[in-house]
Amino acid sequence: MRSWCWPGSATEGVLSASRGWLRFFLLLKLVTVLLFPHTAGLPLLVGCVFSLRALLLLRSPHISTKPSTVLLGRLALTDSLVLLHWMLQPGAPLVWLMEEAGCETTTGLMEEGESVWWREAVSMLCLQLLDAHHLASLLLLGLLGLEATLVSRWPQQTRRFRTSHWAQLSCSLVWTLVLLELLYSLHSQLLTRPQNYFTTLQTSQSSPLGLVPLPSLPGFSSCLRRTLWLVNLWLHYVVFYSRRKKSKSFFH
Repeated sequence: MRSWCWPGSATEGVLSASRGWLRFFLLLKLVTVLLFPHTAGLPLLVGCVFSLRALLLLRSPHISTKPSTVLLGRLALTDSLVLLHWMLQPGAPLVWLMEEAGCETTTGLMEEGESVWWREAVSMLCLQLLDAHHLASLLLLGLLGLEATLVSRWPQQTRRFRTSHWAQLSCSLVWTLVLLELLYSLHSQLLTRPQNYFTTLQTSQSSPLGLVPLPSLPGFSSCLRRTLWLVNLWLHYVVFYSRRKKSKSFFH
């Protein structure tokens, strides 16, 4: 972790301070993701502030393109989902007011049903964005813990796999999984509520966007997050314990 990001081209004092700050950022993300509820507002706000600072540091020209650098950058970018969540929250009442104005002019039952559906869609999207942020953070923290474990235990045997190319590929797979889970969960949850409105209005059981019911996956998502939580806890405990053991052996 000490030689994560920089070659020795800049001043040692600045690089040492930056490395220490990024280690603190990683520790902060571990604490906020593993110990706090994923919807807690204050930890999310603190995480966004520190992620912005981390992104500015990682864009420095002195930073090398190591795998951990790529993973740290993507971890900081996950907080963009939190910002999008906060931006969309005022949009739910706005959609409701716009649709209410439309319903008053048309006075149609179908328009009223669509108004309810759009309000539900925006509200659920806000919640699902926080779930997606939590899943992406768990996956990326797991990759960081795995990379640090490989470096500390099998540095030579895993050298060819610990490249920026594999790190970028892993991040792409993470975001693909997160987006698929977001769309699938949003699709499934929207179809559990709007059907009540549309059946009472004697309309089609499909939503206004023509969605088709799909099997929901709340059990799988919950099991995946718990497994990732345990894996992260074990990986990072092993990393910090091995570092502490090495520092003790150095002084003794």
